[in-house]
Amino acid sequence: MNDPAATSPRSGHDPTQMRLQGIDGRVAMITGARGGIGRRVVETLDALGARTVGCDLAGDAIPGSLAIDMDVTDIDSVDSAFRRTEAELGPVELLVTCAGVFREVPLDQLPTEEWHRTLDVNLTGTFLCVRRALDGMRAARAGRIITLSSGAGLDGGAEACSHYAASKGGVIAFTKGVANEYAMYGITANIVTPRAIRTSMIAGMEDALTELIPIGRLGEPDDVAAAVAFLCSSHASFTTGEVHVLNGGWW
Repeated sequence: MNDPAATSPRSGHDPTQMRLQGIDGRVAMITGARGGIGRRVVETLDALGARTVGCDLAGDAIPGSLAIDMDVTDIDSVDSAFRRTEAELGPVELLVTCAGVFREVPLDQLPTEEWHRTLDVNLTGTFLCVRRALDGMRAARAGRIITLSSGAGLDGGAEACSHYAASKGGVIAFTKGVANEYAMYGITANIVTPRAIRTSMIAGMEDALTELIPIGRLGEPDDVAAAVAFLCSSHASFTTGEVHVLNGGWW
């Protein structure tokens, strides 16, 4: 018998209705908060009681307790965002890095500047935010770090995205290293790797991608937000260094 939820064009669930412990009252910073996934993560954690800080370029358009204009590739901008958060809400206890860029370009046509830009935002931006968050987390001997990678970081992706795959594969390896290095301080670090999520990044490819997904639908930002919320919660206290794949059974 077919599962209606599996064949529905939408995920059919609202992660804000989850009963999760360990999120209420926590200071949660989310980068890339203007994007489809980042915005939904902000809304979900906010609804679960976190004091959310949404960070992105043009931060005034972001929901949450606090919205900050931040460039993840600029060390001074990152530090300024953390200092403002600490002054107004307290140290960051939950960090979710959603900031990312992607543009299809065949490798033999890829400008060097595009390579650097992709790694600067996707990988170096993750590094700068995680490193800064560790200051408060180490002092508290607690913290949750969730980085957003991509299925491309595991299998190289489709055509014309070698640069993107490299940056996202780096995010996975980096986060695993953080998990190993800082577990002794009560800090967990995990990776969520979405694929074929209904956002502007896959505009125009929805039908073709759906045909590749055994579960019969695209992923939704809610699916990603639910996974992130679980990893932020106390229910995931024994989970670190793990890659959580969200692809509807693609592979």
